[in-house]
Amino acid sequence: MIVLNEPEIRDAVVLTSAVVYEMGAAFQSGEASFSCQPPVQQMMLEPLNGLLCVKSFYSADQTHFVVKMAGNYRLDGGGVSQTHGMNALYHSTSGQLHAVLADNGYLTQIRTAAAGGYAVDLLAPENIDVAVIVGTGRQARMQLSALLLVRRPSEIRCFGRSAAGLKGFADWANETHHIDIQCYGDESAALAEADLVITATTSRTPVLHRKVVLGEGKQRDRLIIAMGSDSKEKRELEEALVLESDRWICDDISQSLTLGELKGISEQEIDEVIKPISLEKVGRGAVKGLTICDLTGVAKLDLAISEYCLARVSESALA
Repeated sequence: MIVLNEPEIRDAVVLTSAVVYEMGAAFQSGEASFSCQPPVQQMMLEPLNGLLCVKSFYSADQTHFVVKMAGNYRLDGGGVSQTHGMNALYHSTSGQLHAVLADNGYLTQIRTAAAGGYAVDLLAPENIDVAVIVGTGRQARMQLSALLLVRRPSEIRCFGRSAAGLKGFADWANETHHIDIQCYGDESAALAEADLVITATTSRTPVLHRKVVLGEGKQRDRLIIAMGSDSKEKRELEEALVLESDRWICDDISQSLTLGELKGISEQEIDEVIKPISLEKVGRGAVKGLTICDLTGVAKLDLAISEYCLARVSESALA
């Protein structure tokens, strides 16, 4: 059995175009003769001020199947969150445990960022004038890194609630990517003339609202990629905005209904108004109007990033 610790995993896997490609390939993989993806298990742990999430995926066409556990806690009651977790890989034919990737949630962060990059590459126009990152934390930074792997917007903005957080984000972007970020604490100013908006927050109340996004009409084509809502408590988009989308795409429709931005919306509205489409069934290219892509995080990507990690470690060992 293979056991890899976090430093080994970080040495083997970083966010690159190759990782974005692998996550896209996982989304586009066809249906297997047998596959199984149970509902997400979430343990809300009040004493730890956080949750533990368990996701799993089996495909008869893959060498392994995965059980991923990832926790996110704020032990000091609201400071910087701590992540913990591991990915366990089992042989698809024998069921035997093959590898334990004790990554402390690192691979989840990478595959989440890469999924956002893939969604941008698939759904956004080739030329982006204004892109907005909503949020200033770790995943917001990773979403910016993923965006820059697939597009080079003329202007990049960050919308956040904390002046210190915005400054930290802008300083990091300048040091890491050598780009200037325009910072905003006001939603209307941040979203003005924006072509692409990526939300990456842990908010429990909407950060984007219909009145701001749509204004007096839908004249401007716009893509929103919502990354943050992955539990029953979180929400980034106002329900009125969700109901006004011209095209609704999600990585997993059932998860969007229970954990993502579709939770709480009536079945009739979902069937008649929203008509969600799975990301794996969407063709490449931007469309007119407002497109919203809700990414809640799927276990098939946990399998894909885990197998990618094993392959990278094997390559390093051979070298």
